[in-house]
Amino acid sequence: MKNVVQRPADLVARFGGEEFVIILSNTNQIGAAQVAEKIRSKVENLRIPHALSPSNPYVTISLGIATTIPDLGVSPDSLISAADQALYRAKRMGRNRCA
Repeated sequence: MKNVVQRPADLVARFGGEEFVIILSNTNQIGAAQVAEKIRSKVENLRIPHALSPSNPYVTISLGIATTIPDLGVSPDSLISAADQALYRAKRMGRNRCA
């Protein structure tokens, strides 16, 4: 992920056990989707064995995309919630995808 996200103002950080957050400053929905797909594809192409997975013999990732324009009246939690909902939508659609 860090090899794809390289602008100085962007950030990749662990956000939980198996979850990460990627903050892309000054990036719209289209740009975020392009970065997400590039990350998804790069991970898939690594072909890291995942012997215990019932769905894929290799490690894959699902990504939830959410964007916002910062506003003092909007809680950062709402952006996190939107990204989380998108992540679970990607998983419901079959995993190894962006939503």
